[in-house]
Amino acid sequence: MEQGVGNTIIAECKRKKNDKAPAVFYADHMEYNGESYKYGEMDTVSLYASAMRYGILMENFSGFIKMTFRDGRKLKWKIGGNAFLGFGKNKLKREYYANMYEACMLTFFKARAAEYLQTIRSGGDVTIANVNVSATEISGKSGLKKASTPISQLGGAEIGSGFVRILQADQTHTAVNPIASKFDNAVVLIPIVNALISGQ
Repeated sequence: MEQGVGNTIIAECKRKKNDKAPAVFYADHMEYNGESYKYGEMDTVSLYASAMRYGILMENFSGFIKMTFRDGRKLKWKIGGNAFLGFGKNKLKREYYANMYEACMLTFFKARAAEYLQTIRSGGDVTIANVNVSATEISGKSGLKKASTPISQLGGAEIGSGFVRILQADQTHTAVNPIASKFDNAVVLIPIVNALISGQ
C-alpha cells in the first residue's frame, strides 16, 4: 500500500463484493460509516480471526477488528462467511479481512506503535498485554515463569491463529508466552518489536 497525499485513496476495504460503504483509507485518516477516524487518535485495538472446517462439507471464517479512540468513539469492523462443499464466500471473506488487517497495520497500528516507540527511545518502557518492552529487552511470562530476552536475541514478531508471537532469534521458540490478539494493543507489539530489532 502506497502513502497517499491529501485526498488520495490509499486503500479501500470491503466486506462484500458490492459494498457501498467500505472503509476508505487516506493519508492521515480513514472514513467509515459516515465518520472520519484519524490514525494518530486510536487508543486501543483488539482483533481476532478464526477459520474452522467441519469435515469435508463445510468451512467457516469469521473475524473482527475493534478500535477505541481518544474522543470516546468505538469502531467495530466485523466479517464472516461460510463455504459448503467448496462453494461460498468463505475464501473471499478471508481476503477482505486480510486487506483490512494490512491497511490497519500500515496506518492505525503503525501510528500507535510510533507513540510507544517514542517512549521507549526516550529511555522509558511500556507494558502491553502483560509484556514489558524497553529499548534493550522484552519481559513477560514464559510458561509459568517470568522471563526476559535482550532485543538483540529476538527474531521478530508475527500473528497467527489468534495469537501474537514474539520469536527468539532461532525462529522456533517464543521469548514470552503467545499473546491473544483479543488483548488491547497486543497486535501493536508486532511493529514495535520489529522496529526495535531493525534499529528503526
